[in-house]
Amino acid sequence: MPGSFTFHQPVKIVFGNGRVQQIRDFIPEKVKRILLVSEKNLAKYTSAVDIVTDQLHGIDVLHFLDVEENPSFETVEQARIIAGEHDCQLVIGIGGGSPMDTAKGVAMCATNRESLRDLINMDDLPAEPLPVICIPTTSGTGSEVTPYAVFTDRNSRKKCGYANAKIFPQVALVDPELTYTVPKPVIINTGMDALTHSIEAFLSADAFPMNDIFAIESIQLVLKNLKQAVIKDNEAMNRMAYASMLGGIAITHSGTILLHIMGYPLTVYQSIPHGKANAILLPAFLRFMREHSWVKEKVRFIDNMFIEAGGVEQFVNDLGISTRLSSYDIREEDIDKFVEKVIVKSDVKLTPARISKMEIAKIYRDAGC
Repeated sequence: MPGSFTFHQPVKIVFGNGRVQQIRDFIPEKVKRILLVSEKNLAKYTSAVDIVTDQLHGIDVLHFLDVEENPSFETVEQARIIAGEHDCQLVIGIGGGSPMDTAKGVAMCATNRESLRDLINMDDLPAEPLPVICIPTTSGTGSEVTPYAVFTDRNSRKKCGYANAKIFPQVALVDPELTYTVPKPVIINTGMDALTHSIEAFLSADAFPMNDIFAIESIQLVLKNLKQAVIKDNEAMNRMAYASMLGGIAITHSGTILLHIMGYPLTVYQSIPHGKANAILLPAFLRFMREHSWVKEKVRFIDNMFIEAGGVEQFVNDLGISTRLSSYDIREEDIDKFVEKVIVKSDVKLTPARISKMEIAKIYRDAGC
């Protein structure tokens, strides 16, 4: 018998090609004003924003298209002003993790007086957030099914994660066709984010057998389909969208662990995309876990999944990603700074191994500074 666990997934998942055309079916009749949150390049180079907007005739749709990669507190506050001035009743986040997380942040702020910076440091939200619909256009973050959002503090150069069941989206509208125009580097980077989500959820101290089912299926799908998705095989891209969603469900219940937070400094200081940062560190992280974790059987299970790809390092390298930090101008003298940013994160506690500054520094060094 498995140990005790709680599994809570309140998001209505609508999956399939063309399903975005049905978005109107999921908008309550009482909603008359919506804030649509996205980013300029998505609106400029794809039809995703127009497709969604066209389905919402009869509803006043305000656009906020200034979301940057790794959205800041300031960006959320700008969008909040628009939502407040127009008395928006629902927020749609369309794009990758950044617009979807921004939508969650706006939903929180729109119904509360406090700033986002203050809200994420409170025990709970004073008022219920606005409802959120998330529509991913990349296959990576799984934010459409999670109660998580990550924001960047420009002043301290920190990524600040927030978790609250009240920010689960009401609807995740996952239409794989919206991912078909994604550039090759984004497919790779977001695909590696989905992969590492699932590996970490599987290895987490909070893992449990039911949730492992989602994590394992996601890992298998990424390993079998990411390389084909890069060359724009539509069926492979459909499976990647599904894998990303499964990974989001997995981290909702088991969380991410040390690997993810070790990747954050690479993003904040070196501007390395989040998923790519995780990919760079993945081989060194798994080497550490093979030797030092107390879930060695699970680590071996992961290793065996990579055998057909020639091993984890070969899989990452074949995607054009160097797994040596020195390739990204990261030096020995950067390690102490990185470690200090990692050690304060709660994900350390979910890592099934003894973790201190020394161990974190060892993994960074093993990744080839």
